[in-house]
Amino acid sequence: MTSQTLSGPDRVRAWDLPTRLFKWSLVLLVIMAPLAKNFGDVTLAWHKMNGYAILTLLLWRIMWGFSGSTTARFSTFLAWPWTAFGYGLDVLRGRPRRFLGHNPLGGSMVLLLLVFIGLQGLAGLFVSDDIIVEGPLYAYGSPALRRAAQAFHHAAFPMMLGLIAIHVLANLAYTFLKKEPLIQAMVTGDKPAAAYEDAAATEGGSPVLALALLALSIVVVWGGLYWAAGLSAFR
Repeated sequence: MTSQTLSGPDRVRAWDLPTRLFKWSLVLLVIMAPLAKNFGDVTLAWHKMNGYAILTLLLWRIMWGFSGSTTARFSTFLAWPWTAFGYGLDVLRGRPRRFLGHNPLGGSMVLLLLVFIGLQGLAGLFVSDDIIVEGPLYAYGSPALRRAAQAFHHAAFPMMLGLIAIHVLANLAYTFLKKEPLIQAMVTGDKPAAAYEDAAATEGGSPVLALALLALSIVVVWGGLYWAAGLSAFR
């Protein structure tokens, strides 16, 4: 039985459950990151835990990008720059093109966001407030690396918010102006059946494999930080 049959005759499965859980979990953690830092978290313990959770999710998403369902795979939605540019021209010319997963421009934005958020989280591992808080890998960084990480971690957050704002506005435009239910599909997992360019319906994406990869990500990130910095990484 295919995923299209499971979703009904008029709807097809666009996104698997692990991909949807990743997206909304990442949204929550990104929102919580500045809140955890600014509300009485003097030692930044909760802020650090939040960062570790983000890195765990990103590692999980990278592995899922090679082993998940059709639309979750990088090979499906990552496009060459000229392909994304050509899609953008088609949009400006009013030539409708429909994708079950990410369109070429959307896929490029997703990659940019994943890289940017990942660099932000990695940079946080090497920063210090020069008073009581040090990142778990601060002692392993050279002075030049520490300075670069400090500058990026503090200056990059507004830029990251700008990228997120563009991503949200694009989704809203597609949802309300082009009548393509991008946001609804990331909640329900389904889209209306149509002649999509990339796939008729997403297939694959074992929940058991997703759980195994998530467990591996937790071991790598949290276990690796414990190995590098001991309990001090978590307080």
